[in-house]
Amino acid sequence: MREAAWVIFDEVHYMRDSERGVVWEESIVMALKNSRFVFLSAIVPNAKEFADWIAKVHKQPCHIVYTDYRPTPLQHYVFPAGGSGLYLVVDEKAQFHEESFQKSLNALVPTNDADKKRENGKSQKGLIFGNFGEESDIFKLVKMIIQRQYDPVILFSFSKKECEALAMQMSKMDLNSDDEKDSVETIFTRAIDMLSDDDKKLPQASIH
Repeated sequence: MREAAWVIFDEVHYMRDSERGVVWEESIVMALKNSRFVFLSAIVPNAKEFADWIAKVHKQPCHIVYTDYRPTPLQHYVFPAGGSGLYLVVDEKAQFHEESFQKSLNALVPTNDADKKRENGKSQKGLIFGNFGEESDIFKLVKMIIQRQYDPVILFSFSKKECEALAMQMSKMDLNSDDEKDSVETIFTRAIDMLSDDDKKLPQASIH
């Protein structure tokens, strides 16, 4: 840490999180006193109060820099569960596209659960925005993103169990060239060779 010139906290509003916030707060408070900081966030409502706290804790000025400019346009697409395409529903100017949204609804392929909910008059909102539990959905979505050169991409699931299941569903997708595969194997092999004999026997280090 003595060699670190700057410490950057991205999405610093997580300090307000009831479970994780204390970790962020302690990492700031316990940082070396000669550290310099950059705090990034689009949704800190009390920026002045936060800056004053940083200045007090580390006895250095903390400047607030605002900007309304967004380098990457924010767009919202819908990928209907069971569907085969993307639908732009909110553009970079924050305009909602009702017609496109309705098309995404029409493209939904209902499941048996969905049919039951529809009979009971319950909302289908959860289906609209995608529960990527079906192999065809997650596979088609990622393949489409790569074909349209929308990658790199991050897919979020708030279930640890589902993260593993989705990863397994993606296992048949080949994203590396032959040269890249050779490089991956070389790097992996060298890393394994550096382990102790006991560590090499661990299930996590074995090649299946």
